[in-house]
Amino acid sequence: MKSTAFTTAALLCGAAVCVLPRGVAAQQTDEAVVPVVGEATIRGDSLLAANAAARAVAYREGLRTQLGRLLDSAGAVQAFPQLASRARAYVRREDVDNEERDGSTMRVSLRLTIDVARLKTDLEALGYEIRTIGAEAASVMVVIDEYYVNNPRSLSAQAQAQAAPPSAMTGRAAEIPDSAFDPFTRPEFREPGARVSATGLEEALNRNQFTVLDQGSVQQLRADLPGLTADLVKQGDRLADFARRANERFHAQIVVVGATTIINTGRDPSGLETRRSMMTYRAIDASTGRLLASGTVESAAQASDPLIARQRAATRVSEVAAERLIPQLTRAARTAASRGELYIVELVGFTGFAQARGFLQAVQGVEGVTSARQTQLDLSNHRIRIEVMFTRARDDLMGEIFDAAHEVPGLQTIDLRNQRGNEFIFAVRQ
Repeated sequence: MKSTAFTTAALLCGAAVCVLPRGVAAQQTDEAVVPVVGEATIRGDSLLAANAAARAVAYREGLRTQLGRLLDSAGAVQAFPQLASRARAYVRREDVDNEERDGSTMRVSLRLTIDVARLKTDLEALGYEIRTIGAEAASVMVVIDEYYVNNPRSLSAQAQAQAAPPSAMTGRAAEIPDSAFDPFTRPEFREPGARVSATGLEEALNRNQFTVLDQGSVQQLRADLPGLTADLVKQGDRLADFARRANERFHAQIVVVGATTIINTGRDPSGLETRRSMMTYRAIDASTGRLLASGTVESAAQASDPLIARQRAATRVSEVAAERLIPQLTRAARTAASRGELYIVELVGFTGFAQARGFLQAVQGVEGVTSARQTQLDLSNHRIRIEVMFTRARDDLMGEIFDAAHEVPGLQTIDLRNQRGNEFIFAVRQ
């Protein structure tokens, strides 16, 4: 039986994010990154066998997640048993985030790069209809900095830690003062490369049909901006610029940044190691730099082993953050999907009011434009600026504007002078 394709509402940048261009859709069709966790029971002293069994569980979970992206819910459930035995064959690469033994349980956290092209071929051979991904799946870049405070009593800022930062804020990212953030997020406590606390958040994003960008893109972007290699969540206006660059270079629609602090709170009366965890996060519209959601959450964990206690605390606070953040982003998707994504379109070099008006009407008539509002008309400098809400891909808008403008007398020679993200500047060749 064929499954029925369905469409997931894409987050668009009027409230959150931008629809992915065609080039990115093709890239996502070839492969996708899925964070997963696998568990297996340790039998005897065979840790190696338990680790292999946990990985096999993780491979199947990765397959299950990717089937949910490609098929409707009924089709995913039906296809999984048919393909579960081949789950490992669909994994191109795997990166280990964490491996731990918890009593008689072996647990592994992996980031799997799934061969989506091969999976789609097999699904089509079985008679399933593949829903189009890329244009429907909002692309999210997750950037988490982790900090570990082994001896919090030594901090002069201990008293400040009792004052919790606001749980919800609105406006531009720069409007949140650094004083609102946990004082333990200092460079001396930062753990470079650690990102256990991203696991729960990324898994939740994947389950809710978002596409999480590979961490390689994060590292490339941070390398290009050396001033943002530490304490990213505190960067204010520079953080908004980071998000816009993520949109321009990697076509991210949302950038979620966070700072997670794990604090060693010692042992409890029973002798278990206890760790307190706090995460401050921001979700930013990557095309405009506008703050979409922010907050601070806390959790804690215990274990007989100090490292396991620390890892559990990091994972749990990530899961708590996801419980808050995902509904906020989902609501933004539902609100924005019917309106489209915000674009700024300018035309310079026209000769008179008639051409300016003709260009505005041409933009208003483009299929997929839900609104086109003139925000500036400077006849002396021959410039018109229009805010456009568009429900299709960015490349489609550019092509449609070219086609529509060529129908306006005198505008047959327009060229694209400049493009930055969702801003287009067209010019009339004289």
